Amino acid sequence: MTLLRKLRGELETPRLLLRRWKPLDYEAFLAIAGDPQVMLSSGAKPAMTLQEGEVQFHRAMRDENCYALVVKATGQPIGKIKFQKDLRRFRVNSLSIGYELRRDHWGRGYMPEALSAMIRCAFEDRGVEVLAISHFAGNDRSRRVIEKCGFRREGTILRGFRRFDGEVFDDVCYSITREEYFAHPERYEVPVRNGKGTDSNG
Repeated sequence: MTLLRKLRGELETPRLLLRRWKPLDYEAFLAIAGDPQVMLSSGAKPAMTLQEGEVQFHRAMRDENCYALVVKATGQPIGKIKFQKDLRRFRVNSLSIGYELRRDHWGRGYMPEALSAMIRCAFEDRGVEVLAISHFAGNDRSRRVIEKCGFRREGTILRGFRRFDGEVFDDVCYSITREEYFAHPERYEVPVRNGKGTDSNG
């Protein structure tokens, strides 16, 4: 990673650049935020109108913890990943991660690659004590991504999340502690060989 990118708060992987959203990314953002199959699985409300899309896009641009996943070979954003408040913990220096990936890029290993960079940033740059993540029960695609990146399953919160449409889900929770990360940081790296991710799940 170049010094300039580091100063900008950008993260880099073999295939991806994680950076802040820019005004020219609007159409790419809508391709993610306007897809119900992508958004509903993360608990978010899809943008069904241009006005809703604009509101979500400007919120993402203002959020310094929200990154566009940009494929370096094309320069196109294909997903969104962000640090957010860890609502499960009290008075602990912790963060959680949420993400969405454009559906036509599923199965290429992009999300484990991005998530691995976020794990490294959380502990090495931000100094968190705990990094958390979760998925709805039955979302096996997200489960495989999370497990591949080394998160330890904590358990399931029954009826842990009520989505905007009223549907209630059990929430499966995972974490990595600072001690776990620094004892074996290599466990949280996802290899990328021949320009492709090593899994087929995200």
